[in-house]
Amino acid sequence: MDIKKLLLTLGFKPKNDTVDVYAKAYQQHNGYVIEVDFSKKSINYGKIAADCKTTQNFSQDENWVVLECVNRLLEKGYSPKNIILEKTWPAGHGTSGRLDICVNKDDGSEFLLVECKTWGKEFDKELNNMQKNGGQLFTYFKFSNKADILMLYTSKLDKNNFEYKNAIIKIEDDYRIGDIKDFYDKWNKLTKDNGVFESWVAPYSFESKALIKSQLKPITQDDSSFIFNQFLEILRHNVVSDKGNAFNKIFTLFLCKVYDETSKQDDDELDFQWKEGRDNNVSFQLRLTDLYKNGMKVFLSRVVSDFDEKEFENKYQHLSSQVKEQLLQEINILRLEKNNEFAIKEVYDHDSFIENAKIVKEVVELLQGYRIRYNKRQQYLSDFFELLLTTGLKQEAGQFFTPVPIA
Repeated sequence: MDIKKLLLTLGFKPKNDTVDVYAKAYQQHNGYVIEVDFSKKSINYGKIAADCKTTQNFSQDENWVVLECVNRLLEKGYSPKNIILEKTWPAGHGTSGRLDICVNKDDGSEFLLVECKTWGKEFDKELNNMQKNGGQLFTYFKFSNKADILMLYTSKLDKNNFEYKNAIIKIEDDYRIGDIKDFYDKWNKLTKDNGVFESWVAPYSFESKALIKSQLKPITQDDSSFIFNQFLEILRHNVVSDKGNAFNKIFTLFLCKVYDETSKQDDDELDFQWKEGRDNNVSFQLRLTDLYKNGMKVFLSRVVSDFDEKEFENKYQHLSSQVKEQLLQEINILRLEKNNEFAIKEVYDHDSFIENAKIVKEVVELLQGYRIRYNKRQQYLSDFFELLLTTGLKQEAGQFFTPVPIA
């Protein structure tokens, strides 16, 4: 590794009146300085806290990934006083390792946990561990249950630029309850690849960019069984007892997704997805309801009794803004806080709507990244539907009733 080229690319410069010392000042942090001393083979992070200093030397390539990540955090606007290197929890937690980078909020609570790996084999190995059992990051998170974001990170110098990859998990409220196995079971086993370092995101916030149609990936044989098993896991950890109803509702969601894919161009942002940082349960399900209504009309020539916001605006545009806002809020309550098209669990009031909305979100996030509509038979999608039909819709007498959307 050409360390000096790496440092120059990051913006480090030889320090005046020294031999083999490179430094970088971060003006957005009042000239905060990080120095790399080749004679001592050390990385001096200044006042950035460190529970241990094993990453502050030249002994392993991973240390340069840590330096590049810290540089990216500082340039993004994260304060040096909120960064801790090699975060180590008290011995009572029984930790067998140290977290590379912990980013705290201004109040001292944990926001972002980062585990750094070298590019290629080591990153892929830990990502595989995360998919299998949660890996190192799940263990570190469960020491306090306070962080909002987990990130597996890697980078490499490619000619004169740095290329980086991150696998991100956004912590949901119910992930904080229970042990590592509970967390792993509730997690949808999917990571995001953006939402922290991108230009549209502010420091100490998370906003993953919405999918466009061209980003959808075809379903593979492994995906088919993964989606099916994860759907069953979602029903299990949310204690959904009426499996028959749940399987019917997933077909309703497929109708929404097929219409979304059919009506969008390759560069269009998809509506069938949870838009992190922009959505709430109401806006999300209203969008799904519109997809369902349009899908029923286009594919099945059925007009669904509903009253969406566009129709409301056209019909009651003469009302004052305050009256329209209040009336629309009441209409949306009636549209959603009852057994609607997506009631995997029974919905009859606000609390039950929130409980069911969590399940709908998990199912949509499971499906949203895959392409469902094809111009010819897709064997692995067919396999998935066969699993759904044989498992979810088999009656006691051995009969099968095909849902209307499938027919």
